[in-house]
Amino acid sequence: MADSTKTYRGNCHCGAYVYEVKAATPENLKVSECNCSSCYKKGIVYARYETKDINFIKGDPSTLTDYTFGSKKWHHKFCPNCGNQLFIEGYLEPPQPGETKEPVRAVNVRSFQHGQGVDVWKMEKNLINGQSFGTPYEPPKYTGPEPKAVEGGKLYTGSCHCGAVKVAMNTLPLDKNSTQNCRECNCSICNKQGAVWIYPKLEQVEIEGEENLTTYLFGSKMFGKTFCRTCGIPVHNSVQPIAKEMLNEMPEEKRAFMEDVMTKKAINLRLINGVDVKDLNVEHYDGYNLIKPGYVEP
Repeated sequence: MADSTKTYRGNCHCGAYVYEVKAATPENLKVSECNCSSCYKKGIVYARYETKDINFIKGDPSTLTDYTFGSKKWHHKFCPNCGNQLFIEGYLEPPQPGETKEPVRAVNVRSFQHGQGVDVWKMEKNLINGQSFGTPYEPPKYTGPEPKAVEGGKLYTGSCHCGAVKVAMNTLPLDKNSTQNCRECNCSICNKQGAVWIYPKLEQVEIEGEENLTTYLFGSKMFGKTFCRTCGIPVHNSVQPIAKEMLNEMPEEKRAFMEDVMTKKAINLRLINGVDVKDLNVEHYDGYNLIKPGYVEP
């Protein structure tokens, strides 16, 4: 009888944590999406596993940042350097005093390395209605300055999960009929983040609590991916300052691209209150194959 299991290798983007986990083969792998306030913002796709079936090749899992909230029954574990969510563990019902009970453990399959037969865009996902668990989440209120309005625009606000970072964005209405560029990329970092991006002009966005962000730089280090250092939610793309001399030395096409992105602030739409990315016209961009040089899996 053929083996119905497979050992998957996964990691955070910076490679500080690398693991192997045994689970069902790709065609039999059962995964879930939770629509709770935290899991939705991270775009997590979960597969359950047993403790005995995981082995860390690199990194001590006890040093992952641990975020918990509400009833504190669930612990979300992410890399403090690049912000990638790796695991969740907790209890549907906590053990009673004196009771020994193993927690439920699940790995974020977005952290699996490319080329192992797992494609989160194509996988059938079971929906967990986490919104129905416990006390309803109250989105933190934005209290900063309003961004510049655009003609026909609408003010949207949102935040990371813990509320340390809040955003305001004025843009054309976001709905199924929107023609704005909303993009989900499967490049090595965006796929792990689960983010869905929109690209308003700098003046259309305000961020409150930027001091609570960690900026992760990689590759060319021209673009930083920011995330809340407390709850790990991806927030925006931070284009790093580029000297005019360096811009002038770039090939014309690349220089034009950089000059354009320097006028914009890409925001993770999963932050925005009252907007569900599944209700938008989101483009799938094959960044893993189109963006060069490619990512080297650790």
